[in-house]
Amino acid sequence: MLPSRGADILRKTTYRSPKGEIDMGQARTICLVGHSGTGKTALTAALLTRAGTKEQITLDASQEEKERGHTLDMGFGAFQVDGVPITLLDTPGGDEFIEEMYKGIPIADLTVLVVNAEKAVEVVTERAWEISGGAKRPTIVLVNLMDKENANFDKVLADLRGQFEGKFVAVQMPIRSGEAFTGMVDLVSNRLVSFADKGKKDIPAELADEVEMARGALLEEVAAADDELMMKFLDEAAISESEIAQALVKGIASGAIVPVLCSSVTEGKGIDQLVKALVGYAAPRTGDAGAPCRAVAFNLASDPYLGRLSFVRVLEGTVQEGKGLVDVVSGAKVDVRDLYALDGTKQKRVPQAGPGEIVAIAKAEHIALGATLGVSQGGEAFRMPEFPRPVFSRTIVPKSQADVDKMGAALKEIAATKATIVVERDPVTKELTLHGMGDVHLSVFIERLKNRYNVSLETRQPRIPYKETIRRKAEAKYRHKKQTGGRGQFGEVWLRVEPYKGEGGFKFVDEIKGASIPNQYVPGVEKGILEALEQGSLAKFPVTEILVAVFDGSFHPVDSSELAFKLAARGAFREAFDNAEPCLLEPIMSVRVRVPEDHMGDIIGDMNGRRGRILGMEPAGKTTVVVAEAPLAELLNYALDLKSRTQGRATFRMDFARYQQVPGNIQEKVVAQAQAEQE
Repeated sequence: MLPSRGADILRKTTYRSPKGEIDMGQARTICLVGHSGTGKTALTAALLTRAGTKEQITLDASQEEKERGHTLDMGFGAFQVDGVPITLLDTPGGDEFIEEMYKGIPIADLTVLVVNAEKAVEVVTERAWEISGGAKRPTIVLVNLMDKENANFDKVLADLRGQFEGKFVAVQMPIRSGEAFTGMVDLVSNRLVSFADKGKKDIPAELADEVEMARGALLEEVAAADDELMMKFLDEAAISESEIAQALVKGIASGAIVPVLCSSVTEGKGIDQLVKALVGYAAPRTGDAGAPCRAVAFNLASDPYLGRLSFVRVLEGTVQEGKGLVDVVSGAKVDVRDLYALDGTKQKRVPQAGPGEIVAIAKAEHIALGATLGVSQGGEAFRMPEFPRPVFSRTIVPKSQADVDKMGAALKEIAATKATIVVERDPVTKELTLHGMGDVHLSVFIERLKNRYNVSLETRQPRIPYKETIRRKAEAKYRHKKQTGGRGQFGEVWLRVEPYKGEGGFKFVDEIKGASIPNQYVPGVEKGILEALEQGSLAKFPVTEILVAVFDGSFHPVDSSELAFKLAARGAFREAFDNAEPCLLEPIMSVRVRVPEDHMGDIIGDMNGRRGRILGMEPAGKTTVVVAEAPLAELLNYALDLKSRTQGRATFRMDFARYQQVPGNIQEKVVAQAQAEQE
């Protein structure tokens, strides 16, 4: 058994709050999201410390995280509030690591969007909002770093309202004295919270008007979410604290209201009030413990001691050691042998987990990311959002033979645990390619391969998978004749090539009349042509979009064979191909760029400069999606360039559209480069 911090906290620690104000229901999961530097990991540590954790808290546990000083993978923390277990999911704030938000937000009962009090809305704030509050998932905003010199709560609130379509309602009003964050007004209870004088509850007279205005705005918004409260509000009747709290819970659950709180995590200010909100505002969405088991595998990881870990949230029923489950979609069986409760970097064996709890199933190698596990195939599947697609690629090359031997298993393990990391061998260039979200993203996993698996790789820009084709018809004949004593080789093939746009990119036609080539040798002719298609004569790229018809030939009753006709067909094809005006084809990608309005002109101009073609524009909230097509050769570094041009605010995805003829001047350069490499 490994030492565990998380299991002990789940069993022993109680965080007391006023009785009657907290729903004593099932376990809750809280997902912390936000831009890098907003204090999410520090917040997780502060909550665990306040809950009574005595051991050192290490959330950024991997070597890559320790070296870089920020979160790269999902982190976990757990504590209790009046017997209600709370699991925290700490997600990275880097825009290339947003996969973790896509995993955590959908399975959480509440998302806490942490915002920098000085910088307001940043790049990842936008991305996080899109899949949390923007998708009507229960969300609150925590304006952190209120102790900073230029902290401005009102500016952050205005920025949120200006950038996003959501009802952002302040439930706290921060109080600053000079540059110090000295307290807040709880607008729900209408009481003062003084960090220096815990007993002081009365609101200072000089703040009365400001508080009245802020509380009036709060009451108006919560009343809009409840018909009875709206009648009270219109009649100017008193609305109690419990009625406000109930309306907030209802509004948050439906995505109609987004409460905004404040804190200074580094100074420990606002933590008590946040803890109360985490339980009071997060309505558990899980089912009955007595129902058939259903759980969702939302995160996969590799532990150096336990191997593959599949993190699951139990939706209903109970996950138990020794009781197997199945993927409700594929029917694949899952043996639940080892269950672990987690907190930070420590794990401890547990026999079972009930609704709302998060545990890790160890050594279940075949659980897919996002899979719903149940008692039988055909059960209801939990819907996870579509993960972002990789947009940046690099060819990977092992540094030594030892790396070659270990590389396959290591890459398979990493790619299986991350939706935005894809490893594949290009069928045209034969290069092994690593796809991810950007250069930092890929470099982290290259480092991880070295640190965890002792596999050293070099990276370079991928080659473009060009292809070759022809522009007109041509005919050729070729006689293969060889006599070396004894039985010789003889075969003569006449064939025609012509452009072809049909399915598969190639068609073989047998137009032989009579017996100029006997039937038993025709398969040899087709084999020779297929071999010749593997490398064109321009730059040794595969040949496509071509029809080849064999229409005549000759044979020798003794010396002819299938091999002879294969060699003759290959020679005839090459001559015909050279006479049919061969040209290069390049992959054209369909591109969708989601860009803020103030960057539209720059993005369109840049796309035109990449030999792109703008197909249209689609409104998407306060952004616009530019739909275009462009050659892959012009998009190899587009992820980096787009990030630089828009300060990371624009996103894009691209999909293969078709192959298209390369312009003559570019073809000359590609062919010259290919010939130089061959020499």
